[in-house]
Amino acid sequence: MKNQYEPILKEIALGMLETAEIKLNFSNDALLDAILIFQTVFVDKVFDCMQEDGSSQDDQLKMIETAGNELRKLIHTYTGLDTHKLVNNYDPL
Repeated sequence: MKNQYEPILKEIALGMLETAEIKLNFSNDALLDAILIFQTVFVDKVFDCMQEDGSSQDDQLKMIETAGNELRKLIHTYTGLDTHKLVNNYDPL
């Protein structure tokens, strides 16, 4: 069964492919939106993998925390932005 968000994600992804050669000047909130979407899908797939491997829930949570910290570091390294600060300044509207 497909997740209810998959058609929306597909539409956004196809739109991004159509504008891949254009600098779109995304806001910091747009970056955070994309991170939250990526992180949600990524965590879902990591849990699938770890459950197949028989990992304990504690190990799964540790792995997800490590992945989140690595993602935060990667974003900071290449953008200079701290995702924790982005969350504090996030405008959901």
